[in-house]
Amino acid sequence: MIRPAGLSSIAARSARLGLLLVTLAALTIAPAALAAPPPGAVATESGSVAPLVDRVKGAVVTIKSTKFIRRVAVEDPWTQMLRQQFGMPAPQARQERQEALGSGFVVDKSGIILTNNHVVAGADEVVVKLSDNRELRARVVGSDPPTDVAVVRLDKSPGDLQAVTLGDSDHVRVGDYVLAIGNPLGLGQTVTMGIVSAKNRVLDEKLGDVDPRYEDFIQTDAAINQGNSGGPLFNFKGEVIGINSAIINPGVAMNVGFAIPINLARQIGEQIRRAGKVARGYLGVGGEDFTSSRAAELHVPFVPGVLVNVVGRGSPAEAAGLRPNDVIVELGGHTIESYRRLPTLVTLLRPGEKTKVVFVRQGKRQEVSVTIGTQGGNAQPGEVEFFGARLRTLDRQESAALGLHAGEGLAVIEVDPRGPASGALDEGDVLLALDGQPVTAARLGAFEKKVTAAKRRSPSALVIQRGPERFVLRL
Repeated sequence: MIRPAGLSSIAARSARLGLLLVTLAALTIAPAALAAPPPGAVATESGSVAPLVDRVKGAVVTIKSTKFIRRVAVEDPWTQMLRQQFGMPAPQARQERQEALGSGFVVDKSGIILTNNHVVAGADEVVVKLSDNRELRARVVGSDPPTDVAVVRLDKSPGDLQAVTLGDSDHVRVGDYVLAIGNPLGLGQTVTMGIVSAKNRVLDEKLGDVDPRYEDFIQTDAAINQGNSGGPLFNFKGEVIGINSAIINPGVAMNVGFAIPINLARQIGEQIRRAGKVARGYLGVGGEDFTSSRAAELHVPFVPGVLVNVVGRGSPAEAAGLRPNDVIVELGGHTIESYRRLPTLVTLLRPGEKTKVVFVRQGKRQEVSVTIGTQGGNAQPGEVEFFGARLRTLDRQESAALGLHAGEGLAVIEVDPRGPASGALDEGDVLLALDGQPVTAARLGAFEKKVTAAKRRSPSALVIQRGPERFVLRL
């Protein structure tokens, strides 16, 4: 995890460079002071955002979560023999205490708080510290690791509790001013300022404890550090537009932070409050980023979007008429330029909701209406599980196109990001052969049982078709 530089060394460097810092301040502060606030912003004093901070800081809280872990006592044979010989007592199991510190913000005066899942994951005790240093007991209502969102409720809400106003993250623009408020490094409530550096960031990697499956981050250069996790990112209207969640190690980059868009967090939070769990939307396609090289291979015009490789049987996508080689460019009015953005947008839709899908087929732009299904509740005949990945059998035409017989070959529909297959298989992959034999559901199931029982004696070779490429995965 990130380790802050020593305060003493920072102070020494600051003293040596004091004159230079003062000179630079004279050159840089004046233009900022003259800059006009964005339209609709909270009234500010000249060169200060203090009025905005005073208005919103009371709704920002510090969250301390505690987890108790019972460690079983382990005794080697030699120690056991000595203990029995000299009549010493047997070692006792011990309980370890693990604490985590993060931030959050009040969204309802009844005591509802939004934060990150990784701040309160597995917590046995939760204590919320308000901006005036009052400490209140709380409990975790529910959490959602794939989006890293959690809901906490105060056991007893004080009558003077302040709540934030939630904004609309869809209207955030690159270059907008933002404020991050939280408790970095345990220093206490801290305010940092910056701009929105980018939108719709997909990182495709784990950042510290953060490993969300649905990524659509707002990137900001407002300073975010350990302890800021779960805190709010405000716009200059005093509205929360994101939950600060992750940073890139400062040894690699400085002030590159990421926030979960509040529209996603709000939708997840509402489901947790209402049902205690999250029902995700389901479209039923597997695919890849559509690139200019893939367009040339398919002899179609290039347009940024998602190339559909697999359409699940009985899925909402199949019912709407989507087919392999279609290029999805819009969903629900949102432009789609990468495959990782597609499942995030589907997650924002409720099961049963109708939405518009715009796609390009053989160079012609088309539009259909699709009724979103429920993820996890769409298992169809012919689908199997394999190390956390969900696969379906190929139909006769698909098998023939790959040189296989009917019933051979399995297409990957969905991969659990925390399952054994994560990082090895991708949605849209087609499993062709295992140890020289065509892949079937029965053969794959028998192989998984052998691996689980540790009965294999040598590595196995799994042949995979991914887009135009075919490669071997050693298992």
